[in-house]
Amino acid sequence: MKARVVDKMPVFTVALKNSLNDALADASRDVLINAKNRAPFKKGALRSNSENKQMKRLHWRISFWVEYARFQEFGGDRKRRVRKYSTPGTGSGYLSKSGKEAVTKLTPIIKKHVIRARA
Repeated sequence: MKARVVDKMPVFTVALKNSLNDALADASRDVLINAKNRAPFKKGALRSNSENKQMKRLHWRISFWVEYARFQEFGGDRKRRVRKYSTPGTGSGYLSKSGKEAVTKLTPIIKKHVIRARA
C-alpha cells in the first residue's frame, strides 16, 4: 500500500494572505471613517479630500489630499500652533487616534476573515 502526501500549504498561504488583505482593507476603511469624523471641520475640504488605497498586497494607505492636513494632524508646525478648533470633538491627531483605535479592534476583524482560509 502506497501512502500519498498532498501538500496544501501553498494553497493555504495564498488563501491566508488574501483573507488578511481583506481584514486590513476593512480596518483601513474603519480608520478612514473615524478620521473623517474626527477631522476639524469648517468648510469640509479636509474631510472630503481623502482616500483609502491599496499600495500592494497587505499594504494599505490612507491619505488626506489637502495641503493643510499635516498641519491639522500635528496641531501646528514649528512656527505656529492651532489654539482653537472650530468644531467641538475634533482636533489634532485625528488620523493617529483613529489608527490606534482600529488596532485595538483588529483581532476580531482578522478572526472574521481568517476563517475562510481554513477550508
